[in-house]
Amino acid sequence: MDVEGKDFTAKEWSHYYSKERIKKEMKLRGACEKKLCLGAEVLLNRGLEAIGAHVSLPAAYKRNAHGKPYLYPPQGLFMNWSHSGTCVVCALSDADVGVDLQHTGKVPKEALVQKVLRPEERIFYDRVLTEQKQRLFYQYWTVKESFLKALGTGFHTSLDTFYVQMEEAYPRIVQKDAKGAYTCRLLEFPDAEYAAAVCIEGAHEELPEKIPVEFL
Repeated sequence: MDVEGKDFTAKEWSHYYSKERIKKEMKLRGACEKKLCLGAEVLLNRGLEAIGAHVSLPAAYKRNAHGKPYLYPPQGLFMNWSHSGTCVVCALSDADVGVDLQHTGKVPKEALVQKVLRPEERIFYDRVLTEQKQRLFYQYWTVKESFLKALGTGFHTSLDTFYVQMEEAYPRIVQKDAKGAYTCRLLEFPDAEYAAAVCIEGAHEELPEKIPVEFL
């Protein structure tokens, strides 16, 4: 969802977000931050509505110790969201899931590239053409963050515990101390200025090489 131009205070949106979300939104300073905050919950609840989930809207959720939201009470569904720029993305799955979205307009500084990419990843990154590096960096970033969010730990899990293989048709997570399989895919985001990825717990080789994004 692109939140640009949307007025989430209008009546048509009111049953898609909770009072708690409104309280949080009111504490945010910037107009865009407020829209993204409400837009995340609107998108979650519209998504649940679209798939016919038997969940009372707006859906209740709790966060784990690292801040990851889970539907409460558990519904056999897992969700995650992310926002960047003026867009919000939400993923719903029957397995634990993480999703990340990044606006790619800012050229990453070398210090950030060194911090984010592992030595195994730099081999491929350094080989690609200069004009491809910026987008590739954000693809690495979104895959990594979606994986950490699928784990439910975020950056409490060190980047040194895994690396991403980007050489094939879709990203592969290589864990140095494997604790279960995770499947990652890049998202086909309509706006070329964004990169996005989703990661799902378990082996899901039947997924397409890239997953299209449906705008609501």
